[in-house]
Amino acid sequence: MSDDLLKALELIEGMSMKSYEVTVIGTGPAGGQCARELSQQGFRVLLVDRAKSFLENNYSSGAAPLELMDKFQLPETVLGTYWNHFRIRSTQAQAIWTSSTPSGVIVDFDKLRAFLAAETERAGGEFHLGWQYQHHQQHDRFLEVFLKDLITGEVFSVSTTVLVDATGTERKVLASLPSKHRTVIATGIEYHIQVNPDVYQTYAHALNFFLGHHWMPQGYSWIFPMAGSQLKVGVIRYFQDQKYVPYEPSYKIYLQRMLDLCGHYEIEDRHGKTLYYTRGQKDVRHRGAVLAIGDAISSINPLGWEGIRHAMVSGRLAAQSIQKYLRQETNDFRSYDQSLRRYFGHKWLGAELFMHQLYKTKHDSFVDQSVQAFNLMNQKEILQVVFDYQFRYALKSYFYYFLSRLKSGYQSYGRTS
Repeated sequence: MSDDLLKALELIEGMSMKSYEVTVIGTGPAGGQCARELSQQGFRVLLVDRAKSFLENNYSSGAAPLELMDKFQLPETVLGTYWNHFRIRSTQAQAIWTSSTPSGVIVDFDKLRAFLAAETERAGGEFHLGWQYQHHQQHDRFLEVFLKDLITGEVFSVSTTVLVDATGTERKVLASLPSKHRTVIATGIEYHIQVNPDVYQTYAHALNFFLGHHWMPQGYSWIFPMAGSQLKVGVIRYFQDQKYVPYEPSYKIYLQRMLDLCGHYEIEDRHGKTLYYTRGQKDVRHRGAVLAIGDAISSINPLGWEGIRHAMVSGRLAAQSIQKYLRQETNDFRSYDQSLRRYFGHKWLGAELFMHQLYKTKHDSFVDQSVQAFNLMNQKEILQVVFDYQFRYALKSYFYYFLSRLKSGYQSYGRTS
């Protein structure tokens, strides 16, 4: 421990505040993974969240590629199920890809968050639910963080060397919401339902996506399986503050269309969330000794809103940079910026472009044609588009699809002339 840090801790002890080297606000995948890795490295970590239960804010479709499990050493207890089928259905078209072995997982979001918090505690960190961030104040050698116990109503403060904003798209700590002209706003609603076993088998082990104006204009819908004959049924609409195509304002109409595909069902949970994605990921990532991670820096990918994997990566990269900072190997967090740029690269910009083309179109036939074009890809290629953002495969499928249509049209013209 450095002399400066020892002096800061002595000063804090004189002020009767509990002191930590890192305080993480938010127990989502980003905050939980960041706290987990830092506590495992022996740092004094405080992890807090305003939610009183992990069942609160349980919004995440949870789909991810198989690599998530090994990359973050996750146990099977955080899983809903594995998937090995990938299906896309539009208003007039359908494409299906199948593998004999698992291709990915569907994560149980509340169990994942609980696991990461427990791992933090197991390694010596401190964790509390029902503690809400209020504000923070910069002192000479440390940050004073004001928190509120939502059960007792008490407001108190702790000291920390580094403060981490893992509050998601609300961006409560480091920065306010970005301006509307720089933001993609999307609102999603998801139901957890219990269905009959025969209906469950229709959707078991498969990611089922529904595109097109019939299912959700300016967005998409989904049915994902969980364990025990439970399904996740959801809808999401992009560009919430704009109307590129006609749509019914109420989400219930589109949710009901999805629920009608599920036969008899019982609703076990309802939840929703509004996402704010900054175009070009122009979020403030750090200021002084405060860092932002996860959705607070638009780590979520805008094409299909896959968020868990990328949030956890951002938490890991932040933890690595914080370690260097606390060990006085660096006096800033530029390495964090550099690591994020390497990870995101140009893929997120490509996803933005693809998102605009797919969800802004006024022509539902274009969505149908896109699904027919995607059907020209094999399973490896479609998964590289959806999860690795290798859009050259999608462009190739469009090229061959429209080339075949031109050839077909030319041949039909030749037969009739």
